[in-house]
Amino acid sequence: MKLAPECRTCLLTKVRSQSELVTNDEEVLARVTAECTEVYDRYLENDPRAAVAAGEVHRTCYRLIGSNDPYTEMKRQDNAAAEKVAASVLPKLHTLHDYMTAAIIGNTIDYGVTGHEISTDLAAFFEKMLAKGLALDDSEEFFKLAGRVVYFTDNCDEVIFDKLFCKELRKNGSHVTIVVKEKPMLNDVAVEEAVDIRLGDAADVLLHAGGGAQIGTHPPYFPPKVRDAVDSATLIISKGLANYESLTEYEVRPPVAYLMMVKCDAVGRDIGAKKGDMIAVLRRQ
Repeated sequence: MKLAPECRTCLLTKVRSQSELVTNDEEVLARVTAECTEVYDRYLENDPRAAVAAGEVHRTCYRLIGSNDPYTEMKRQDNAAAEKVAASVLPKLHTLHDYMTAAIIGNTIDYGVTGHEISTDLAAFFEKMLAKGLALDDSEEFFKLAGRVVYFTDNCDEVIFDKLFCKELRKNGSHVTIVVKEKPMLNDVAVEEAVDIRLGDAADVLLHAGGGAQIGTHPPYFPPKVRDAVDSATLIISKGLANYESLTEYEVRPPVAYLMMVKCDAVGRDIGAKKGDMIAVLRRQ
């Protein structure tokens, strides 16, 4: 997916807010905004792939504020809160589709998208969204392909529900390889968080995607074990906006099931859904 006009405001607003997690020095904040704007404009002209541009913008921000993980404490708190919600929601989940829907609802908990609102009462929100259901749903088709699954995670907090879904996939006979980020980026699940929440308990294999701190998932950076897992997979499950933005820029052999809440109009236009829709869409590339 390519950069859209609204990407500039979203990215630069996010850069400002994450910088303020680390510093209130206005001189530093102004420099961050200026340099990140320059980076964005350069990519817009020369390489307008949304996830690639966003990755370089955020890495520039991290360098200038002197932090490689501004979200450390937030991620711990979010995972702890999600564990409590999961405990209350679990008795309401009965089918593989229920577990998948819970994982998609978990994707709504995202502090990285400007204009996307997050409920303060997550337990009540989950019940409401479970009742609402999905706007686009290809799960009947892609569940038939789920013999060998490679599951690309997205954010902390939602990963607690990914963990439940992956366990249920395995109960239904799937071989599941879960792939997380190699290094911290925004509130995404990286190796440290995966270890903390024992994500490996839900997988046959747990790997990282390589490439260091990246927005989304980029096959050119895959370590050999991830490349082999993808080559032998019958289905890729891709969580969240950034993985959609990135993976759609590459030729990926296995069919890809994109699971997310559509949080911005740009992604909605690209995938054929409305902002606020929960979707499970299969794409054969």
